[in-house]
Amino acid sequence: MLDIHSHILPKMDDGSKSVEMTFEMLRSSIEQGVTTMVSTSHFYADREDPESFLRRRNHAAKKIASQAEELGIKLYYGAEVLYFPGIAQSESVRELAISGTSLILIEMPFVSWSERIFDELMSFQYNSRLQIVLAHIERYRGLQTRDIFEKMLELPFYFQMNAEAFDSFMTRRLAMKQIERGQLHFLGTDCHNITSRPPNMNIAKQAVEKRLSPAAWETITLEMEDRFRHHTL
Repeated sequence: MLDIHSHILPKMDDGSKSVEMTFEMLRSSIEQGVTTMVSTSHFYADREDPESFLRRRNHAAKKIASQAEELGIKLYYGAEVLYFPGIAQSESVRELAISGTSLILIEMPFVSWSERIFDELMSFQYNSRLQIVLAHIERYRGLQTRDIFEKMLELPFYFQMNAEAFDSFMTRRLAMKQIERGQLHFLGTDCHNITSRPPNMNIAKQAVEKRLSPAAWETITLEMEDRFRHHTL
């Protein structure tokens, strides 16, 4: 099973605070059936340039790579890139794609969206030849009008939801609707630690199996893995 959104690298952002915490998070993920995990530390263009981010990321990854392999979990490294004006013209941001793939995780701003934001993201995807994955789309629903949110869903992007979206009434309805539409392209846990924001893929698994079937969950996870493999280089 694939978890495409996590904050497991130690001391990279507000996620894991230590190597020890990272391995607690990895072991918990494995217990829930996760076999492939993507580290997507926060990237904010107004605080750091991509080159500095990549140096820090490589340093943190070296601390855990060999032991993670011993645990039997496959790790990929990317970033959760917060949209910023000018992203379409940024050459260096392209380096933050998920390692070995043509996928890049983009976090939308938590404000009302303009046409310019959509236009810039479309330009970025075209110019970079990367495939945008929009992070945790359930978090934006209450911030946008229905028309704007639905327009986002019409764009040629992939849409990621957090497992916890299946845990509350309003976001669970959206998650199930995305499954019906065939637009739940990826799931992630967005885990940050082992306590308040732990690995929690089981939340999605239990909800889908209860409302649909175990076979439906297996199909969804296999399709996500196939989609990810399709974008490996």
